[in-house]
Amino acid sequence: MKVLFEKAKKEDLQEIHEIEIASFPDPWSVDSLWAFASDEQVRTLVCARDEESGELVGYYALQYVMDEAEIAIIAVKRKFRRQGLGRCLLEEIKRFAADRKIAKIYLEVRSENEAAVHLYRSFGFEETGRRKNYYEAPKDDAILFTLSI
Repeated sequence: MKVLFEKAKKEDLQEIHEIEIASFPDPWSVDSLWAFASDEQVRTLVCARDEESGELVGYYALQYVMDEAEIAIIAVKRKFRRQGLGRCLLEEIKRFAADRKIAKIYLEVRSENEAAVHLYRSFGFEETGRRKNYYEAPKDDAILFTLSI
């Protein structure tokens, strides 16, 4: 599948929110998503679309300042998982960061999200810490990861 990336627009938010609800026990609100999509200075919300069908297949939210960035959200629509799209999103984030001279990318993930933990490690992220019982419903630790570019 060939994927196109574009900055999220207001009309994308409902579909992004539906993926949020299906992906996370504590999904972001539409207003929180719009805060990222509408901030041109230090945040971005980017959609990934199947080039052929135009269907939204995933997205990411990134905040950045100076030479550091944090992946706030990264998600792939359930029916498109296990097809390399998570890695594709990470590659796009890395390109975005390199264009802005960002040296480090941070993220945190639930320790029980084994697929994501494996993806981040295989992409070169290094575990740099843990936050005990950081997540609620269900309770879980957060693993902190850092990628040096």
